[in-house]
Amino acid sequence: MADLHRKIGAALWHKGERRASIDNYQRGIDLLKDGPPCIELVRLYEEAASLYMHTGDNMLAIYASEKALRLAERLDEARAASRAHGIFGRVFGRIGDSEKARENLERSVALARESDRSEAVRALLTLGYHLEVSEADYEGAAAAYREALDIAQEVGDLPSQVELHASLGELAVDAADWEQVEVAAEASARLAEREGLYGKLCFPDLMRGVLSWRAGDWAEAGNSFRRAHELGEQVGRSEVAFNALYWLAITLRESGDLSAAETELTRALDICERAGLIAQSVEAISARAVVLALAGRWDQARSAAEEADRLAGRLHYPVGEAATAEAAGACAEDPEDAAAKIEEARRRWQELGRPLDATRCLVVRGRLLLETDRDAAATLLDEAAAEYEELGAPALAARAREAVRA
Repeated sequence: MADLHRKIGAALWHKGERRASIDNYQRGIDLLKDGPPCIELVRLYEEAASLYMHTGDNMLAIYASEKALRLAERLDEARAASRAHGIFGRVFGRIGDSEKARENLERSVALARESDRSEAVRALLTLGYHLEVSEADYEGAAAAYREALDIAQEVGDLPSQVELHASLGELAVDAADWEQVEVAAEASARLAEREGLYGKLCFPDLMRGVLSWRAGDWAEAGNSFRRAHELGEQVGRSEVAFNALYWLAITLRESGDLSAAETELTRALDICERAGLIAQSVEAISARAVVLALAGRWDQARSAAEEADRLAGRLHYPVGEAATAEAAGACAEDPEDAAAKIEEARRRWQELGRPLDATRCLVVRGRLLLETDRDAAATLLDEAAAEYEELGAPALAARAREAVRA
C-alpha cells in the first residue's frame, strides 16, 4: 500500500498536482516510518525530498533527504544514497553554499556510477546544473550534460533526454551558438511531443522563446516564455519558471515596455523568495535596477542596485558579480564612474564567455546617454549593433540602431 501511494504521488507530480502528490507521499511514509528500515521507505523519502526541493521548500527537502540518506546507509543502498546527496547538493547550491553543494553533488555522481546507470543520468544532470548556474563553469556543465545524455540515450530515459537537450541549448545561448540552440530546441521539443511528456514542454518552450527573441519577434517570444512559465509552475520546476519570467522581462525591455518588464522581474523575484533561489535573485534584482534606470526612476534604481550588491556579497556567484556591476554602471550618477562600471561589467561577462550579455551593457549605457550626450550614445549603440551582427543577431542589431534614430 505504501508503494502504491508513492506511485500515485509520482503520477500526480508529473500532472502538476503538487499538493495531492505531497499528501500521497506523506501517507506512504506514515505507513512505514515506525517499522523496520526498508527500501520502500527510502524511496518515499527521496521522492518527497525531490518534490520539496523543486517547489522551493528547502528545509523540508533537507529533512527528507537526511532521512533517506540515513536509511540508505543502514540498508547499504548506494543508489538511494546518491539521490539524497544530489538533493543536498541542489539545496546547498540554492542557498549559496557552493563548496558543500559541489561536495555533495560529486559524491552523488560517484555513488551513482558505482550502482546504477539510470541514476547516473540524474546525478550528472544535477551536477551540470550546479556548475552552470552557481559556478559559471560552462565547460564543466557541458561535459556533465553530454555524459548524462549519452547514458540517457543508452538506457532509454526519455524525460531526461528532453531536459538534457534543452540544458545544452541554454549553454549554447550563452555562447551565441544559434545553430546548436536550434538543434537542441528541436530535439527537446520533438521528444516531449512524441512521448506525450506534457510537463517537459517547458524546456523546449524556453528555447523557442529565446530563438524568437533573437529574431526580434517579441510577441512570439513572449508567448513562448509565458507557456514555459505556466508549465514550470504546474510541474513544480521553479528554476524553469524563474528563467521564463526573466527572459520575458528581457523581451519586454527590448520591445520598450519597461513597466511590464519591471512587473515580470517582480514576479520572478517572488519565485526566488518562494523557492529559495538566492543566486538567481541577484540577477533579477540587478536587471530590475537597470529597467528602473532606463525608466528614469533613479532613486528606486539605485536602491535596487545596492540591494543586489549586498546580496551578491554573501555569495561566490560569478554571474551575480557581473550583473551587479552592470546595475551599478547603469545607476551611477557620475558619467566617468558609470562608464568604468559598465566596462567592468562587460569585462566580467566576456570572461564568463557570455558575449550577448557583454554587448547588452553597451546598449544599456547608450540608451541612458541619449538624453545628455547623443553623439556618445550613437557611438555606443553603433558598436553594440556591430557586435550583435557578429554574434548572429541582426534583429537585435537593428533594434540598437533604432534607439539612435528614435
